[in-house]
This record gives sequence, structure tokens and C-alpha cells, in this order.
Amino acid sequence: MASDRTLRRSRRWRARLALLAIGCVAAGVCAEIAVRIGWAVLDPDMVSASQHREHDVAQPMPGRPVRLGHLIRAARHHDIVFELVPDLDVEFLGVPVRTNEFGFRGPSRTKEKPPGAWRIVGLGDSVLFGWGVRYEDTGLARLEALVQKTAPGRVVEAIDTAVPGYNTAMEACVLREKGLAFAPDLVLVDFVGNDLDLPNYLWRRPDYWRLDHSFLWDLVKRSAPWREEELHGPFVWAPMRDAGAFEQDPERVPPEYRHLVGLGAFRRALEDIAAAGKANGFPVLVTCHHDLWREVRAVCDAIPLPVVQIGERVNRYLHDNGHAALLGSPLALSATDPHPTPMVHEWWAEAVFQRLSELGWLPR
Repeated sequence: MASDRTLRRSRRWRARLALLAIGCVAAGVCAEIAVRIGWAVLDPDMVSASQHREHDVAQPMPGRPVRLGHLIRAARHHDIVFELVPDLDVEFLGVPVRTNEFGFRGPSRTKEKPPGAWRIVGLGDSVLFGWGVRYEDTGLARLEALVQKTAPGRVVEAIDTAVPGYNTAMEACVLREKGLAFAPDLVLVDFVGNDLDLPNYLWRRPDYWRLDHSFLWDLVKRSAPWREEELHGPFVWAPMRDAGAFEQDPERVPPEYRHLVGLGAFRRALEDIAAAGKANGFPVLVTCHHDLWREVRAVCDAIPLPVVQIGERVNRYLHDNGHAALLGSPLALSATDPHPTPMVHEWWAEAVFQRLSELGWLPR
């Protein structure tokens, strides 16, 4: 008798738990459908408009240590993909990083060039940006100081448009959309080994009807105060061809990004930059903190664009000081991070300054 009552109570509890589970699942499904309909119908342009709104709200507090994803927001131009958030004052990789009102690392500048000023616009990615070094130790800041010494009667301004993760095709678009407004007297294109690859992050309009992804969970993560994720909104990591390298084969990247990758895209970008120089009266110099690849040098020679590289000096230092490789030497940030230290930035600035002098491109 007692065992029958126990069995019936057990069955009732199991039925209640089953109904509760079914109710929770049904509520979750309804909530998921509501979120999808809300995002798809109410905000169809989520990639552009909402990304800017989100980053305006999520701007890091001054002095806060951040990751790369917290420094960026979606760019309004599709080919630029992402850009630095303006007016940042944060700590990144243990050093202060400040951006001006235009989202460039470095001091504030006016679009209108001061009378008698001579301007350098730098195009590049993490190396020219100054990954892991203070701004005053970056090659572009050091170059500005060197040029200023030769022209004490003029104002010399270097404008660092570089953003970590960029490739040369994106940099050509940055020059058109942003850099030309500053009336450059010289444009530097800094080449790095990933300049034929996809950028670190991509953004695409989400498919709200896919069944293998929860947009409800995305909403919970976005609204949670503890969220510390590197990527925001619809940003996704770019596909990779192997460990540590993003895809560069146009046939293996999303169709909307194929025109940004590969040697052909690099050539078109340099041609566009060179054409902008001719149209606007400024010379273009291609630089490298090591050695240009043979095929990259061939593109520069064919356009033609002059180059400067410091691989010989880097290799000589490693040999003379008993270092078998760049990683782990005083020229790299760490045993796992090949980004240059202030010493290499200084060598780069000296080499660029010397090349400008040889070409007769320094201000008079």
C-alpha cells in the first residue's frame, strides 16, 4: 500500500518535472523566435548602424587594460571593415594607448593643415601602429622628430592611420576615405607579412533563420555586465589557412572579401595609392621593418615605388650578438611575439629618414 502511494507520488513528480521542462523549452523557443524576428525586422542594418551604437556605449573606461577587440568598432566603409574607436585612453599590452578624435593613435590633429606644415600619413597595421610599445617609441613618432630637426622653421606632423590586423587593400581604402583629407606631403605604406591576408575580424549580416546558432544567447551575452569577450556584435574571426595565419586565397574566403586578399589585391592597392599620390601631389614610399618578399618587391619595382627595408641590419645584429632567431631576442617583444621593440622602430625611422634624404623628399 505504502509502496503504491510512493510510486504514484514519484510518477506525479516526474510528470510535473516533464511539464516544467517542456514549458521551459517552449518559452526558450518562443524567446529565440522573438529575438530573431526583432533583430531581423526592427534592425535590418545591424552590421553598420547598431555596431556604431554598441561601441559608443561600450567604450572602455580610461586607464582600463583591454584586448584588441575592445579597441575597435565596425567601419562605415565595407572595405575598411573595422577601425579604432576615437578618443580612447586605455592600457593595451601593458602600455598606454590613446586615440584622437579621428580614431588614429597619437596626438590630436586638425584636418586643415597648419600654414607651413609638412605632413606624413602612415598606412599600416600592428607594426606601424606600435604594437606593445609607447607611442613616442614608435617608428612614425621617431621619424617625425628626425624630420622636424631638419626643418626647424616648419611644423612636421606624422599621422598614424595604422590599425592592427589591416592589410594593404584596406589601407588603400583608408587613404581614400580618411588620409587624403589631411593633405599629406608624403605617404608611407608599411609592409608586413600578413598584408596579403584577410584582416583579423570580419563582419557580415547575420542569417537570422539558421538553426545552428542561438541569437537569444547572443543577446544575453551582450547585455551581461560581466561580458569580457574580445569580439563585439556581428564581428567574427576571419578564417585561417594555418595556425597564426589568416586566409589569403581568394577562392577560400567569403565572396564579399575576395577583392581584399592575395597578391593581385596587394598590387591593385599599391597602384591605387600611387595614383592618389600623382593626383594629389605627394610621393609614396613602401617600407618594411624586415625584408620585403621577392614578389612584393617585384610589384613595387613594376609600379614603380621606391622602398626601404632594414632586414640586413636586423640579421646582422642577431648574428653579431649570438641570437639564432628573432623570437626571444631584444628585437622582438617576447619569445612568442615577433612584433618589434623600440630598438627596431628606431632603426626603421633612421632608415626611412636616410631614404627620404636620398630621394630629395625631405621638407625644404
